[in-house]
Amino acid sequence: MKPLVVNPGGRLGVEDIVGREQEIRRYWKILERQGLVLGAERRLGKTHIVLKMHEMGQDGFVTFYQDLESVHGLTELVRAIYRSVEHQLSRVKKAKRRAVDLWTTVVPKKVGSLDLPDARNNWKGLLGEAVSDVLEAVDPADKVVLIWDELPLMLYNLHKREGTDSVIQLLDLLRSLRQQHGSRLRFLFTGSIGLHLVLRALRMAGNANDPVNDMHQETVPPMVEAEAIELACRLLCGLEHPPAEAEPLAKLIHAAIGGFPYYIHHLVDRLGALDREPTAADVTGAAEALVHADDDPAHLAYYHQRLASYYAPEEVRLALLVLNAVASQEEATSMENLLNLARHEQPEVREEQIRDTCLLLRRDHYLTLERRGGVTVHDFRWNVVKRWWKENRL
Repeated sequence: MKPLVVNPGGRLGVEDIVGREQEIRRYWKILERQGLVLGAERRLGKTHIVLKMHEMGQDGFVTFYQDLESVHGLTELVRAIYRSVEHQLSRVKKAKRRAVDLWTTVVPKKVGSLDLPDARNNWKGLLGEAVSDVLEAVDPADKVVLIWDELPLMLYNLHKREGTDSVIQLLDLLRSLRQQHGSRLRFLFTGSIGLHLVLRALRMAGNANDPVNDMHQETVPPMVEAEAIELACRLLCGLEHPPAEAEPLAKLIHAAIGGFPYYIHHLVDRLGALDREPTAADVTGAAEALVHADDDPAHLAYYHQRLASYYAPEEVRLALLVLNAVASQEEATSMENLLNLARHEQPEVREEQIRDTCLLLRRDHYLTLERRGGVTVHDFRWNVVKRWWKENRL
């Protein structure tokens, strides 16, 4: 078993991305027929999954990966598309991409039928032409997959910078392009904000369209137990003072953290700071430290902080009410008990408000809904987050 270097939050080489084969096989099957939207909380491994797909490839597909987190405008998006496929574009199309890059500073030139100084007003034509250029640059027998990482964050930034209409027009154009090039063009969107939050904001602004209902939407699951244990084992073996028996400690790590690779990296990183061989007691202590550490190395406070960024004030109030109630219970809690706990704090709260809030929190990966012993119950998706919430928010 090849040892791995601990790297919490860093970009991994494809050879260091453990597992995820089951998910990748499924995602390729979906892309055979339609586009795909992958959502999950940040640091669960979405980017590494799509990078592994991009680097390893699949017969019949050509992929282009773009990180859209830093894209804040529509013309920036067009430039990003050309940059991502530059190595496969013809010399003419490369020249066109460079012209688009420099359109604000050069003497007026043409991009197709469009004058560059008008590019900001004609971004739809430029984007459509960019996608057509990508398709032309690839063997007609292959499908083209444009992997757009953190699309919702780009849309969120675009919404703030250029307004609601620009986001609506972009999503409608992307849907039109998927329909126009349906036999060959696929989009794979990922996002940790949640595309549903962006679409909800657009609906609140009066847009009734559902611009991604032609795409398949899935939540990226945690690593399966065997892969999580393998990851923990390989990280433990890569420590300066590795344990004599890594697997028992790896199983303890999985029991404490679950299949969340980011947290596994952080926990093993704390074990590596001991300057000696770690023990089972050290694993327990390191798991507790992730919850109690003043510097919050695993950034668990983000689960609280993000609410104010993406929820309306009334939604924040209700979300905190529900999350506090669920965190106060040792076990998963029924809706009846959750309502009683919420009304104990705020007697005026209505049942429908609590139910709607639970649904929103499930879509944002805070809560899960399961059926146990004939009763439907809610609990935190991640036990480590529940422990942090209980210790720091109650």
